[in-house]
Amino acid sequence: MAGKRVNLSDLASDPVLPEARVPAFAEAAPRTARVHHVAANPLNTRELDADHAKIESIAESMRTHGQLQPCAVVAREAFLRIFPEHEAAIGKAAWVQVTGGRRRAAALLVSQPTLDIVVKNNLADSREAWVSATAAENLDRENLDPIEEAKAVQLLAQECGTGKAAAIRLSRTPAWVTQRLNLLKLAPEVQAMLRSGELPLREVRDLHQLPLDQQLGELQQRQQPAESPELTAVNRERSPDGASPAAARTRASAVASAIKRLGGTPDKIAEALRTEMTDEDLRVLADLLLRSPAATGGKESVALQPQDN
Repeated sequence: MAGKRVNLSDLASDPVLPEARVPAFAEAAPRTARVHHVAANPLNTRELDADHAKIESIAESMRTHGQLQPCAVVAREAFLRIFPEHEAAIGKAAWVQVTGGRRRAAALLVSQPTLDIVVKNNLADSREAWVSATAAENLDRENLDPIEEAKAVQLLAQECGTGKAAAIRLSRTPAWVTQRLNLLKLAPEVQAMLRSGELPLREVRDLHQLPLDQQLGELQQRQQPAESPELTAVNRERSPDGASPAAARTRASAVASAIKRLGGTPDKIAEALRTEMTDEDLRVLADLLLRSPAATGGKESVALQPQDN
């Protein structure tokens, strides 16, 4: 005997939403999902807690205009197939966010019950595809700080096997990838200065070559202002050879820094000097370098003129 038909949605605490059905892996049409059914991307290297001002701005926009751009997600099954070790991190969520981490955080901030999503399960075809998509989203759109960029690149390089393969995935040069990975070899204090914008990248390109406990001191020496002419005159009066011990140490450290900036090896230094000096000046410099200091009394100097470009 046929009984009364039961609508299963009447048994649920939430109203029926489209995500109640299991999606086909080829699905890509926009849809709506409960915010608490969308888990944050466990492999996102962006630190959302440190980006509160931007999230508040997005939240205010959501209050006024609603969500203007959907978040890309994959089905829970698709994600766990490649990252089973992150099951605890995503909990009972039906979806895992790939892009739109700040939009999800903003929706939670304003207690918005739903998110507009688009399902792109092809992004979970492999671990490499997932990490590449996450890194590309952040690097191309989110303006990560240099250390967050470096962490994203490191994660992709680990999944791809090499930095060169990661560079291909990101459409970047291998040198760019290497430079970002080198940032993770910097002391925590130096990394903090990079993240705050206090320190430009150009100041630390070779700093990773030094031991961690020497990097901050070297950086501070590089940032010391040049000695004024008045102070130079005073220092020369303090010593028979025209320089105080402090001035001699300053010059020595300045020379060491200059050598590092020029490449650190004779061939790289020579190549750098060729781009800035005339052939005649290079010959004079080579002659001076080959002479014994005793033969010149340490007093001979020749004015070298920069090469016009």
